[in-house]
Amino acid sequence: MKRFSSIVGTALVLLVMIANVLPVSAAASSSGLTITPRKNLNINPGQTVNDKLTIGNLNNSADLNITMNVIDFTFLDNSGSPKLLLAKDAPQTAWSLKPYINLPQSIVIPAGQSRTVPYSITIPAGQGAGSYYSAIQYGTGSSEGGNVSLSASGVSLVFVSVPGVVKESMTLKKFGAYAVDKDGISGKYVFIATHKVNQLGYTLQNDGNVAEAPVGSITVKYMFGGKKWNIENANASSSLALRGQPRLFTACLESSEKTTELGGTVTKAKVCKQPSLWPGRYTANLDVFYGQNGNNTHEVNANSSFWYLPLWFVASVLALLTLIGIIVTLIIRRIRRAVRGPSYGTNRR
Repeated sequence: MKRFSSIVGTALVLLVMIANVLPVSAAASSSGLTITPRKNLNINPGQTVNDKLTIGNLNNSADLNITMNVIDFTFLDNSGSPKLLLAKDAPQTAWSLKPYINLPQSIVIPAGQSRTVPYSITIPAGQGAGSYYSAIQYGTGSSEGGNVSLSASGVSLVFVSVPGVVKESMTLKKFGAYAVDKDGISGKYVFIATHKVNQLGYTLQNDGNVAEAPVGSITVKYMFGGKKWNIENANASSSLALRGQPRLFTACLESSEKTTELGGTVTKAKVCKQPSLWPGRYTANLDVFYGQNGNNTHEVNANSSFWYLPLWFVASVLALLTLIGIIVTLIIRRIRRAVRGPSYGTNRR
């Protein structure tokens, strides 16, 4: 079995769905900037890496005074949304890069232009192997003076992989059909679905000291044979399970490519489409792997099933059963009358 290349540099689902250059509203004055949403680096213990961030000013009439600050983040829930630790007294996380990042505190971006900002990361000698990450937060001066922090999307997430022997531990918590709620964000596992199932989900608990992005496949079969779905990439967006996170991964039964334009940047993303399903029972098999370079590859297997029972089908079955019940009742009455003979009613009187 082949070992996988380093996958710590993969992005959270939230960041994969946005462009590599992300427009961010900075203040009520309609000013804004573009930033690099993530940085992914491999750094050995005792090594310093110099890198650059690109920041653009979308306002063509005014300069932007940008401040930069390193903050830690963790996971918000089982999705890919990061939870920024904005409090000044927030305790430093075990995976923090704050002590190791050196960057300017502020920079001026001329109107309609962009600037590259140099920064460096130094990993101390003897630092243990694993995943380390923090966020570079951007702020801009307000018209009344002071500083206005940008929204949660106004950050660059920085991931560093320190090579070596790491602790890897991913435990399967759940696997099955997954239904997204109307808000398009939250959802739940379902065993009986009244609407067409268009994706499968699996939740992995990461108890290791390295962020993991599993790869593998899912197979779905119908109870009476026929069409079979082979989902060759069970983590098409290369989503990460952060350290300590129970991470939900989803995969489309069938997908199509959607093109969107944001801030002049064209982005293509895979979206789930409605598959052609017959009412009945479906079985699913999960086979995914995870592992860092220089470490053993681990495998996760699971089986699950779900029922697709649309309301029209349930109503039809109930109507059919009712009709069968009525017919059977009438037949039984006729049989009883035939057995008892024509004098049965006269004798009773």
